[in-house]
Amino acid sequence: MPSSLVRALKKLQAKNHYLDLSEEIRSIIRKKCLEYSYDYLDSSRLTKLRKELKKELNKPVKSDNNEIISQMSSIMKKLKENEK
Repeated sequence: MPSSLVRALKKLQAKNHYLDLSEEIRSIIRKKCLEYSYDYLDSSRLTKLRKELKKELNKPVKSDNNEIISQMSSIMKKLKENEK
């Protein structure tokens, strides 16, 4: 590690009252991880995603049901043919 980085970390360590440099480094990493995760879960984007999901879940499913029923029927026919 560069000596200038060690000096800067030691200053932060003293300022934040940590016992050693490893605690200061973990603290910095923890803060950055939280920053990045909060940026990812930005409330406006999260709200938009929720609305889109709700919209998709509320779509009518009848057409999908008919398709599934027809597929199941064809599978049943194939199974019956294979039994003979």
